[in-house]
Parts: sequence; structure tokens; C-alpha cells
Amino acid sequence: MDFAAWTRTLFDRGLRVVPPSHPAPVRLWALLPAGGLLHFRCHGTTVDLERYAEGDFLFAAPAGRCDCGCGQHLPAPQAPPRLVLRTGARPVDGVRHDGAGERGWRGYEAGLLSVDAAAEVFERLLAELTPGAGAAAGPPAGRGSAPVRAGGHRAPAVGHPV
Repeated sequence: MDFAAWTRTLFDRGLRVVPPSHPAPVRLWALLPAGGLLHFRCHGTTVDLERYAEGDFLFAAPAGRCDCGCGQHLPAPQAPPRLVLRTGARPVDGVRHDGAGERGWRGYEAGLLSVDAAAEVFERLLAELTPGAGAAAGPPAGRGSAPVRAGGHRAPAVGHPV
């Protein structure tokens, strides 16, 4: 499965994948049908899935400016709006797959996960994050993951796209 096929599958299940999601290393931002945002990322020796409240993010339209320094505004670019986390935004909750503890990863192996492997971990973490959602695939919930306390990660500065 490639990244586009995976995101179509998620869309069919009600998760709207938005930019700046990308396949290598796997990083996914998805809007939840009931409101809120999921952030899934594979980095270092961990794979994290965090949920943000609806008020913690916004979409900002890129502003067009002349490059000559005159300050003149240009027509809005054709780029889609960008997802931006608000200042102080912290995950409401989250779960983590500890690759170092479960698989003996030592450096950056999570960042090398294929889309297929990342999708399997995503399904397991999603089942742990939202019990009863019927999205579980792979090993039973609770094996190899630990809850992440809200506020465990630093949010980007104001106006910086994620």
C-alpha cells in the first residue's frame, strides 16, 4: 500500500487527512469526524498518536506578498490553507509505541517504517486511543504502548505551520 491509498482508506472511514502529512518519515494529520485532530508521527525510536481538541488548531490561508520589499499584496496564491496549531496547544491525550523497548530500536528506526508498517501501528494506537472505535488491527491493545501525558510535547510557535 502506498501513502495515497492509505489516506483514501482513512478518508473512507471518516478521517480527513490534511497537509502537511507525508510518507517519509510517516507523519499524518487527520481531522476527526466528530471534531478534533489526530497527529501521528514516526520519529526516532517512537511512534506517537496524539489527539488535539478542535479549538487547538486552525487553517490559515497563505498571504501573497511582493518579493521586491515594497510591501504590496498580491492576489492570494493557489496553495491550500495550512494547518496551524495555536500557541500553547497541547494534546488532549495520546498513546506511544516504544520501539526501543518492544523491538530493540536504538536510533531512527521509526522514521524508516514503510507506509504498511506505520499503518499497522496506527491502527493499534488508534484502538488504544479510542476504545470501541472498531479500528483495531494487529496485536491487542496495550502491548508495547504506553499512554502519553497531555502537555508532553512542545507546540510550535504562533503562526508556524506544523
